[in-house]
Amino acid sequence: MRVTRARLSTASSNYCSASDNDSDKNCDSPGQVMDSKRKRTDSETVPVPASTPVIRHRDRAVEDITTLLMCHVPFIFITGPANSGKSYCLDHIVKSEQDNLNIVLVDMRDVLKVQGFFYSVLSNLPRDTTTSRDTTTPRDTPIPDHTSDFVRLLCSRVSEPCVIIVKHAQLLNELNSLLFATVTVLHQLSQGKVSVVMVSDTPWELIHLSTGSTLSPPVILNIPPYSRLQTVDIIAMHLLEEYSVLCSEIDFGLAELENYVRSCVYDSLSVYTSSLREMMTAASALLLKYVAPIQLQELKKSDKIKLFHRIQPELVTTMTQLSCVPSFKTSLELPYNLRILLICSFLASHNPARLDKRFFCKGKSSRRKVKSRKGSKLSDALKGPKTFPLDRLLAIHSSITQDGTIPCSDILMSVSSLVALNLVVRASADLLEQPKYKCVAPLSTISILAKESGIDFETFYYNY
Repeated sequence: MRVTRARLSTASSNYCSASDNDSDKNCDSPGQVMDSKRKRTDSETVPVPASTPVIRHRDRAVEDITTLLMCHVPFIFITGPANSGKSYCLDHIVKSEQDNLNIVLVDMRDVLKVQGFFYSVLSNLPRDTTTSRDTTTPRDTPIPDHTSDFVRLLCSRVSEPCVIIVKHAQLLNELNSLLFATVTVLHQLSQGKVSVVMVSDTPWELIHLSTGSTLSPPVILNIPPYSRLQTVDIIAMHLLEEYSVLCSEIDFGLAELENYVRSCVYDSLSVYTSSLREMMTAASALLLKYVAPIQLQELKKSDKIKLFHRIQPELVTTMTQLSCVPSFKTSLELPYNLRILLICSFLASHNPARLDKRFFCKGKSSRRKVKSRKGSKLSDALKGPKTFPLDRLLAIHSSITQDGTIPCSDILMSVSSLVALNLVVRASADLLEQPKYKCVAPLSTISILAKESGIDFETFYYNY
């Protein structure tokens, strides 16, 4: 794990407690760079409380985070790719250090408004940190309307140092960039009583560029993803602890479990998901099926290919059930008018404009046959959806629904709804020109919508 320190202000120079002389050697001075890859001597070892859990292949990360929390660092930013164990490390630290640290945990996935963030912080403050005169319960917690009122109320209610941990901090930046910048300087605003820890998959550099240069510089902890060997080792140890009796009966040791996880689980599922929890669940579910022939003495442990063929159907089923497998929704919950308009948009994007009279005119029209060039149909099909003007969409809609006049305002509102749902894309950027659109919905979705709406889609669709 790589730990770097950004440029620190003079106000954040006293990280360590003045009562501990040794802690001044352990905590970095402003501008110093912490590197977790360097070897520490006995004199440099930071004393970590015995209650801190040791997580497999994340013990150094837990140690560094705990040390920074004990030193009351003003602002810590933990980043790394998804499924790298950031939240897992913090959850263990919160459980183990709840007696030593006053921690407020906020998950931004559960917050929809700014007032929701205010309430999550103020209502979850530990009772030890509030002043003795504060007798409000979480239900009676007042919700401020502005950021300044939130900071003033927070500073008045906190009497002891506490740590605010914000998970998925990039969502807070998207919600309100001014609030995000204020949270980064809560340590200075609260006179050293509040420290902030932010966890995000987005690197700090990108957030800093999108927000501005007025943010307080953090201590950045970069946690790398689990490697292949680390993932296999963690899952194998989990299986050995969970099925210890079964493994001892058939003499299935750690080496056999690692080979099973590596060849049957990781190599097959790593293409679809990088989540350690999902792989661990799949490995536990498939292990009983894998060792069943060994228990019945039908196969031996060395028959790895035959054992793999036994679990192959269940493995394919597991692949389709993973949350990270890209699955396209074939049916949409849309009103009837939006369904018809989406079908018309698809036809306007994929049918050639020269064939509109052929597909949408009621009477027979005389047309002469034109010899198409070789490969023209294939090239048209490979071009994808094409743009269409709004008046052509109205004409196709009138032909399919057999309506005389359609309120233009309703059509515009419906098209705007489809654009907001990312089913139709506006292609023209100039607001003064006539708007042109493009339908990006897949053919499978349109076919099912047409069938549910009672429209003979094959009659109007030009199949290349």
